[in-house]
Amino acid sequence: MESICYLVDTIPEHELIALTCGTELLLQRAHRNPAHDRFRGFSFPHSPEMMKIFHKKFGLHQFRFSQLEAINASLLGEDTFVLMPTGGGKSLCYQLPACVFAGVTVVISPLRSLIVDQVQKLTTLDICATSLSGDKKDSEAAKIYMQLSRKDPPIKLLYATPEKVCASGRMISALQNLYERGLLARFVIDEAHCVSQWGHDFRPDYKRLHELRRMFPNVPIMALTATATPRVQKDILNQLAMTRPQVFTMSFNRHNLKYSVLPKKPKKVDEECIQWIKKYYPRDSGIVYCLSRNDCDTLADSLQRAGIAALAYHAGLSDREYVQNKWINQDGCQVMCATIAFGMGIDKPDVRYVIHASLPKSVEGYYQESGRAGRDGEISHCVLFYSYSDVIRIKRLIAMDKDGSQQSKATHISNLHSMVHFCENVAECRRIQLLAYFGEHTFNTSFCKEHPEVICDNCKYKSRNVTDDVKKIVRFVQENCEKVGNRYGKSAQQNRLTLNMLVDIFLGSKSARIQSGMFGVGAAYSKHNAERLFKKLVLDSVLMEDLYITNKGQAVAYISAGLKAMSVLSGCMQVEFVETETASSIRKHKASVIENVSKREEMVKKCLQELNDLCKKLGKVFGIHYYNIFSTATLKKIAETLSSDPEVLLQIDGVTEDKLEKYGAEVIELLQKYSEWQLPGEGWIDKTRGHQNEEDDDDEGDTTSTYFRSTSGRGAKRKQGSYSRKPKRRKGASGQNSSSKGSVCYSRSIVGLFPAVKRPGFMALPTPQTAARPFLKPTFSHL
Repeated sequence: MESICYLVDTIPEHELIALTCGTELLLQRAHRNPAHDRFRGFSFPHSPEMMKIFHKKFGLHQFRFSQLEAINASLLGEDTFVLMPTGGGKSLCYQLPACVFAGVTVVISPLRSLIVDQVQKLTTLDICATSLSGDKKDSEAAKIYMQLSRKDPPIKLLYATPEKVCASGRMISALQNLYERGLLARFVIDEAHCVSQWGHDFRPDYKRLHELRRMFPNVPIMALTATATPRVQKDILNQLAMTRPQVFTMSFNRHNLKYSVLPKKPKKVDEECIQWIKKYYPRDSGIVYCLSRNDCDTLADSLQRAGIAALAYHAGLSDREYVQNKWINQDGCQVMCATIAFGMGIDKPDVRYVIHASLPKSVEGYYQESGRAGRDGEISHCVLFYSYSDVIRIKRLIAMDKDGSQQSKATHISNLHSMVHFCENVAECRRIQLLAYFGEHTFNTSFCKEHPEVICDNCKYKSRNVTDDVKKIVRFVQENCEKVGNRYGKSAQQNRLTLNMLVDIFLGSKSARIQSGMFGVGAAYSKHNAERLFKKLVLDSVLMEDLYITNKGQAVAYISAGLKAMSVLSGCMQVEFVETETASSIRKHKASVIENVSKREEMVKKCLQELNDLCKKLGKVFGIHYYNIFSTATLKKIAETLSSDPEVLLQIDGVTEDKLEKYGAEVIELLQKYSEWQLPGEGWIDKTRGHQNEEDDDDEGDTTSTYFRSTSGRGAKRKQGSYSRKPKRRKGASGQNSSSKGSVCYSRSIVGLFPAVKRPGFMALPTPQTAARPFLKPTFSHL
């Protein structure tokens, strides 16, 4: 019987089936793909090696949904297409296979910042990974090429941008040499939606990657993305010449994100953002997306004046990487005010909110940008301040684009209308709308109501039939609105009227241009809802918006009857409308009362904060992002145990022996302060759940991973570390040398320090005598 659990922490419970098999709990999706049955399980020749690396190198004990199948398929030489949401575990699908067999896995990624972050993560796990990019010094590149030419190349993962792969003859020559020697393991195309011309982040150099199949026909390809509609998925497979790939998908739902669309006052959006941030997350990290560079600069200035540490990020900055790293490391920057240039390279796990101060240009863009929030699995907010005036601004940008073809402009307009539909549709759950856009139509429609902590704004309202009111609007528009560009058939009473003018007439405003016909019909509506009704009619093609560019370049949208106007008048089309809260009522909404927590919970929270602070100090010493030392999820689990026992810590996902050797002394000393709050029995760990029995590991002999043949089993003493080991000067994420003033001194290895009482399947806490053994901790200076 296999001893690995499936952990599907990004899949809601209603989509899972729990099957109890002896002492094990297997969690699987209710409607799994039968075609992938042959990739399930641990009976493959590579399985023992794979599981040792999975446990000891990555520090993991459970697979997420589809991970195991995708990894097995890749190791069996299949082309694979992995479609998983942000935080679903895509990276492991190629990083684990890369470590199992000899050879080099080439990862093609779109952004240098994303590559730097991935290489950092792998380096902290003692996995040999590097990158080739245009900014590499000749000496550094020469060293990498020399390593690739060795009989047994030490490099397991080689990262590069598509531009580097397509333009560098030297790199192609190195790949050809690896291929001829059978050491080119696989190509990985990360952010694969960039391949498709229908994708929202299309990159021309990505389109040339199909040449890899021609040059290296026997090398399997893995494509990964988190944002791809069915049309884009099909195009990706076609562009990369993946004729018979194994396709692995999971739900697009991000269960911990709370979506809401709030009405925006264009001239007061700065105030609205400030109020929202101060109310909900006055000290946590967040992103505010803006439409233009000027908007970013203006908003950042406003936030700074309000006492919120904010910086602007856009293509016009001379040193974007410096600004990005200040935000990532929380070094004097809490909020990043950014354009969409701040995109795929962001992997900060503890972003508590993403605010859109202006309308995104597509649903794909919105999903990806809002997906920057909550990568650590904690509840996070996705707030969109919406005003229809942003639609006109974006349409003007599209119309004024001199390089865009008519087809591309039509695609942009279509994408924009889909985004406006999302904002204007207050009858349907936000979550359901997003998932349906990506082709996921079977998701539980009651999810929001079953999870009130992340309920979206739409799941609180009810719709009503407003067809009679709409008929009056349509008749008025037919009689009174002139169609732009129509030279014939204009009546004497027809004028060019904008949407706002029509709303004033409908409400019966004293300032209305026309005070007859439908004047005052909508007096019972709030202005907020009247505006929403008219926008809905435009989106539903009952009314039509004609864009007119003035001599001064200003864009004005005039209203006329749409294609479905007659369907409403004839009674063939009914109009349902959902009235929502007004902007003022939303602003007056009181924050939820914070529940009282127990004293131990307070200690857990305090411990977590201290662990975060410690990782930030360690990050500065080692020149890496603090969350690459231990992830937010790992720190949370460490804090919840309040245990300083290394053997207990090693049962937590993300804690490895190597990491304890590097960072464990300070972590353990911190945890020892909270030992009195450890719950009784927490030191006893059931080792049969989530990983293989260690006695079985010891019997495997020759199947031991090449990474660990010189390392004894867990619980035994390893070779002692240096008594005084100082980190070398290392380059940080920005490429600048870290300060050499900080230093770390170690007395010896932490792992194996405390002997444990052996008992089948369980481990005991150290005795008071053994726990009292002294050891030196790292010492920090000039942090």
